[in-house]
Amino acid sequence: MSFAGAASVAYATELPSQVSTNWAGYAATTDASTQAFAKRFTSVSGVWVQPSASCVPGEPTFSAFWVGLGGYKVRSKSLEQVGSEADCSAAGQVSYYAWYEYVPQGPSRIHRIAISPGDTISASVSVKGDRATVELTDLTSGASYTHRKSMRHPRPDVSAAEWIAEAPSNCNQNTCTPLTLTNFGSVSFTNASATSIGVDGAHAGVIDDPDWIYGAINLQSGQPRQQFFSHRQSSAASVGALGATGDAFTVTYASGLPQTGTSGPSGSTGTTSTTSATGATGA
Repeated sequence: MSFAGAASVAYATELPSQVSTNWAGYAATTDASTQAFAKRFTSVSGVWVQPSASCVPGEPTFSAFWVGLGGYKVRSKSLEQVGSEADCSAAGQVSYYAWYEYVPQGPSRIHRIAISPGDTISASVSVKGDRATVELTDLTSGASYTHRKSMRHPRPDVSAAEWIAEAPSNCNQNTCTPLTLTNFGSVSFTNASATSIGVDGAHAGVIDDPDWIYGAINLQSGQPRQQFFSHRQSSAASVGALGATGDAFTVTYASGLPQTGTSGPSGSTGTTSTTSATGATGA
């Protein structure tokens, strides 16, 4: 198996800064020039500390923190993901929970794991053939959960790996509308890594691995090409630079401040707190 540290002369290819209506974090992808060890991804993993939500009575807000495979590219039809949530009700009450999702199917709540702010969460997604596996462990409480699913129509998307903080979406058959983002303060992802496989074998690395193409995504609701989204409150989150080891970064709630960059992905994640929640992937 190849590792990022073994490549002494290769340099990672960085995508231009991107802006999404609902994603903030990092994504790694492949293209025709990276297929020696990265024709497709086989797994993604990461660790984060569950942030505490600040709720204000009057409007429900939502935030999700996850790792996943797929959903990044425009024509993506599937997304395999697992993570945690911090949501606020219209009454100003907060709820924390864990979930998983195999888009285009809706999300499922993980009832056997109780999530609390400050808990350290470890999560991973892996795919072999048409079988996807999601795993989530609350390292603070020791509770863990694993779920497997065969995905055939469509098959799993393994063209990208992601580490994301998100404003979840409400979806119907035609459109998805990002919900207002919860003020979560900040969330730091660590131990972010993925594995891939190509014509020359398997490979493991961090976000900025030389065999992958990676980039940061900032969240800003109501981007020009999606102005039909309406928000009583603007949503925004900014992503910090990668740490020196390439496997850590922080996403900070930005209170609606404008973000700069090209239009990015708008793949959605799960929230079981809303009706007809989530669905579409791609941008």
